[in-house]
Amino acid sequence: MCDYILLDLMDKVRKQDNADGPRKRAKTEVSDPEPYALPDRISYERVADKFPELKQHLIKRGAHSTIDFLNTASVRVLNRALLAVYFNLDVHLPAHNLCPTVANRLHYVEWIQRELLTEISPLCLVRGLDVGCGASCIYPLLGSRVLQCEFVGTDIIPESIATARDNIERNTGLNIQLFLNRDAAVTLPVDAEGFPQLEADGDNSVFTFSMCNPPFYNSVEEQARLRGLKQQEPGLDTRGQDDELYTEGGEEEFLGRMVDESMQLGARIKWYSTLVGKKATLAELRTRIRQAHAVHIREGTLVQGKTTRWVIAWSFLGQTRFCLDKLSTNKEASTKWFNDVMSELRVRVQYTENYVCEAREKTWTRQWRRQQQTNKAENVESDVLLKFTAVCTSNGDASQINLYLEPGFPSNLLMSLYNHLIRRVPSGTSQ
Repeated sequence: MCDYILLDLMDKVRKQDNADGPRKRAKTEVSDPEPYALPDRISYERVADKFPELKQHLIKRGAHSTIDFLNTASVRVLNRALLAVYFNLDVHLPAHNLCPTVANRLHYVEWIQRELLTEISPLCLVRGLDVGCGASCIYPLLGSRVLQCEFVGTDIIPESIATARDNIERNTGLNIQLFLNRDAAVTLPVDAEGFPQLEADGDNSVFTFSMCNPPFYNSVEEQARLRGLKQQEPGLDTRGQDDELYTEGGEEEFLGRMVDESMQLGARIKWYSTLVGKKATLAELRTRIRQAHAVHIREGTLVQGKTTRWVIAWSFLGQTRFCLDKLSTNKEASTKWFNDVMSELRVRVQYTENYVCEAREKTWTRQWRRQQQTNKAENVESDVLLKFTAVCTSNGDASQINLYLEPGFPSNLLMSLYNHLIRRVPSGTSQ
């Protein structure tokens, strides 16, 4: 079984390391970098020697050369050169699409390698899911080289999928599949029709991790407003297609949907992760992930030049969850049914953000009913035998109720209650 090794212990060690502050990398010239890595300092002249197309874009400044980072053509050629020289990747970057900066994307890939994959057994297959791979397919390409893993990339733009497929075919030694997501409201289309059929591992996980670089802005006006609040002008050309830059509700709504969907998928993806463009969004997302009862949460800050991004990852691995699905399309009706049954079973329900339930008797079991028939003594207040949280969600077609076991309570007791509830789901509720 592919499982995590000393996960809680590693979390404690990581927190201690973070308390000591970030480790700084030495700013030294590296002439022979490690395979599939960028040197600490990049000599553009040396890169141009191996990728001659870059030479016409170099600008001499003192003893070194640079490029005009506000010049779209120069930026695209530079990133193509870096991918070719340091990662042996031949990548086409269309002029009308967002141009990914290799260093920024590599930081995210390396963060996943350092924070999420070090606890995975070397015998396990590592498979990543990239939500919104774009025309460049940059994360699956870099991830395949650096992490030596399989990938599935998704996107909602047919033209981007076509270009991404061309970029995959330009290169060898890759195991990358693509999926055109025709429902833009779904961020994790793992159950969509036509999605690649992949074998789950011993933990019932299909993917080791997911990653996402979401559209950060709600509109072009929001982008301009936030850019105006910065003290420095942007140091890169950030033009791209609207679907690459903007989404209704901004990153807050997009990532909120992702967390909700991750609750349904559970441990089918070991680690969910995403970049976050605004610090305010990070705080909201952290709260939402906790409300989703994720077992583990990890965060990081990625700084490259003038750009700061945050990354957050969460996992349900080790969580006990039972799902009552195919309930009424009416969420309120499903909630009322659940509360009525809990009341009949004498399970105390307290509503906060979700329903926190406590059972002091096993009223749903045959053993309890038999005891009631033979023992007419008054009920005596007892300790809490079972505590769980119920979360009701709806996708428009049907609603479902997820039961999450609170730590320290027996999972077999929640399973027996779940089996009792399954038998009591009203017939025809899915109509």
